[in-house]
Amino acid sequence: MSDWITVDREGLRQINERLLARRGFGMIAAELYQNVMDTDATECLFDIQKIEGQPRAQIIVRDNGPGFARLTDAWTMFAPSLKKDDPTKAGRFNIGEKVVLSFCHSATIATTSGTVEFDGDGRREFPRRKRTEGTKITLEIRCTNHQFNQLIEYMPKLIVREGLRLCVNGAEVEFPAYPFATWEETLPTEIGEDLRPSRRKTEVRVYEAKDGETPMLYELGIPVVETGDRWHVSIQQKVPLNTERDNVTPAFLREVRVSVVNNMHDQLTEEDTESTWVNEATSDDRCEDDAAETFRVKKYGEKSVAFDPTNPEANAVAMSEGYTIIPSRGLTGGQRTNLKGAGTLRSSSEQYPTAGKGAYSDDPNAPPVYVLEDDELTDGMKKVRKYAEDLGKSLMGATIAVRFVKGPTRFQSESWAAAYGNRQLDFNVSNLGMKWCDEKGAVGTQALDELIIHEFGHHYESNHFSSDYHKALCRLGAKLKVVTMAQYRIVFCNNEKNEKEMRNGNWIN
Repeated sequence: MSDWITVDREGLRQINERLLARRGFGMIAAELYQNVMDTDATECLFDIQKIEGQPRAQIIVRDNGPGFARLTDAWTMFAPSLKKDDPTKAGRFNIGEKVVLSFCHSATIATTSGTVEFDGDGRREFPRRKRTEGTKITLEIRCTNHQFNQLIEYMPKLIVREGLRLCVNGAEVEFPAYPFATWEETLPTEIGEDLRPSRRKTEVRVYEAKDGETPMLYELGIPVVETGDRWHVSIQQKVPLNTERDNVTPAFLREVRVSVVNNMHDQLTEEDTESTWVNEATSDDRCEDDAAETFRVKKYGEKSVAFDPTNPEANAVAMSEGYTIIPSRGLTGGQRTNLKGAGTLRSSSEQYPTAGKGAYSDDPNAPPVYVLEDDELTDGMKKVRKYAEDLGKSLMGATIAVRFVKGPTRFQSESWAAAYGNRQLDFNVSNLGMKWCDEKGAVGTQALDELIIHEFGHHYESNHFSSDYHKALCRLGAKLKVVTMAQYRIVFCNNEKNEKEMRNGNWIN
């Protein structure tokens, strides 16, 4: 009985020529190697020679595996594959040899189930001509010089299966024997006779790319597609391929990239943070907190905060304190979400909550500020209050109120020491402590004068980084000196001699 369908070899070749144009002629070697890789063979020997004077090459492949279980598989397209049910085998459709044969001038396949020859007259089967082990394939294949070079150059790209020795023209293929990083990941795959989509835990292996190499994604050690990422990545199970088996879906590649970044983020460089693959992975909601944080630190530094377009002063304060400002478009939406979820991305306003916004929250539901009563004040606090009130009149010609406050309050943050606004100066006891005015910040200390001058500057300008604020500080400092000298003259200059000493800069004690 004749089969319903016959495949035209020339038509098959024409179809695969387009595929070869994309994948390169090394695909021929990939198909031949895969057949051996999927078995328990321990040796695979390639002999590849250009036939002089002809656009052809001879390829001989020998292995010591179990051989073809069915000789008919050598020429039958889409016969049920014995490898479909095993996700750790690359074989799927039983078409690999047929693709290769479509490019051949002649071919012989000798295996444990018989021998078959192909030439210009057709196919001849020899079921009784069997090998005791393994398979030997002899091909005379159409091949230009350029294609031959592609074939030779492809072989070293293979990541040879453990336990299998691969030699090409007598030289062993020595791709790094061991990956420098491995982990387990649950990834999409294809399982069963119908190759249904599924997810399965598998091993992911990462290899360094040598100088001049373009990093690739591998399926069980067989190159699938160039990624241009940092490393070669080999997935140790079937990966969801397109029909031509020369690419994966963008969704699958993205999932692999996320896995790589999650597990290899400590190896990333600043240069990596500018790459498409890292930005894609760190924008994904599966990106882990540690990986997202590493990305931020590698790209912008440990001391980095997000730009706040509503608070220029907070941005300026952060920069003055040595922070890198992450621009509005310096992160993708996904990266911002991941970093905020990790709790490691702060805006300039979050880092300096009082900058440009004042010390107190405008939340009407926030607890009111607690103001210390007179009987709660230390002697030092009372002296500081009187001193600040007097300086307000002397330096600014303003009558001010001085308070000592503490939390829980409507504070934007408790990190500030003092705040001035609407002719009111508040000292934050929660920050300074109850003894500050009696010790470090007592009347007559530099620490107190520095703090008062800083706050009085806001009588004229709120923005710490404006030129008006800078001028106000200079003016207040100069006035304080005048006031101090005047007080000194009253208290200490009792005679002409002392007056002269004072003018010479000699303070009399």
